[in-house]
Amino acid sequence: MRGGLPAVEVGARGLEGVARNTACTRLRAIVIAGLTPSEVIEKVFHEAGDAMSPFAMTLSQSFERRLLGNGGSSLLTAYREKGLLTQTEVKITSVEDMAPGDTAMARARRESETQRLLDLKLAGDPRAPNLILRPRLPLEIVGVYHPVELAYLVASDTEPAYRVGVIKSFADRGGKTDKSDIRAACREAAVGTLALRQHIARRSRAPEMAVDKIDLVLRAPGSFNPRLFAQMRAESELASLIRALATAPADLDDVERLLPAGGTLADPAMIERLPNNYRSACKEHCALWERCRAHALAAGQPIVLGDLAAEQLAAAGSISRALDLWNGRGRPPENEAEATLMEALRDAGQVLDRIANG
Repeated sequence: MRGGLPAVEVGARGLEGVARNTACTRLRAIVIAGLTPSEVIEKVFHEAGDAMSPFAMTLSQSFERRLLGNGGSSLLTAYREKGLLTQTEVKITSVEDMAPGDTAMARARRESETQRLLDLKLAGDPRAPNLILRPRLPLEIVGVYHPVELAYLVASDTEPAYRVGVIKSFADRGGKTDKSDIRAACREAAVGTLALRQHIARRSRAPEMAVDKIDLVLRAPGSFNPRLFAQMRAESELASLIRALATAPADLDDVERLLPAGGTLADPAMIERLPNNYRSACKEHCALWERCRAHALAAGQPIVLGDLAAEQLAAAGSISRALDLWNGRGRPPENEAEATLMEALRDAGQVLDRIANG
């Protein structure tokens, strides 16, 4: 299906993007095939892909290095200050330091070392680390293992299994912290939780030993000091991810039906042939968003006016139909929903006219 394009590591962020927009056949096909939207933009359409701003990238990398460097001492301090690890729970292992580098052998070694450390915890071995930094786990999708690298895993000595920790460089502003940023972090962590559960299941243990709680570490405002934001439930994010991946076999069948014989994802025309589900939030996680928005605009889909407009104009189905209802052109309302929308649009038009005329 990749048409000769080499597989890439989709990673936790790529998989959480699928959970954000499960109705997008185009995105699901690309990710399940072992590609990313950025890879498709660059290798198939030969365009520059979306990139994080240099400032944001530098901030993110620097903050993560601060927490995970020096043996994870800053991260350990944050846990001690919250009372989540005791003064004696100081066992830290950096998987990255055990097998540095980006060679295939180094990556495989990091996977095996991560699984060995997880097995220590499952066996109740007191040598099991309290913090595992930079773990790497395989996540099985349609019989293919996709490697997932996480920031860290954490567990006290008394806990039977690890939970996923996520490090984000945006500032902790308490109740004013952007909810969409927090949800994205939870979805990313849910990918790691699912990989943990698959590992536990392969060891013939109950997958639910890996709880649906995640630890989120943010940056204290105006500084580089870490702040453990919360131990958060990621139940809904985990459930949406499981649903998305559970449909993967059917997705592959759908893609085969949509593409002609011999069609592959290396052909721009085949990518364009796959249905998309453009949403305003797509620009936050998918490099194909501009192309999908252009298709939505050409089709007159109300979503190009924003999520609220898409919801309010849903009965019309298109912007042109909504304009016809407003102006009384074309065919009359075909159902009660269209009639209600027509009345609402005309009422809104009268209000606008009064405002315009002073």
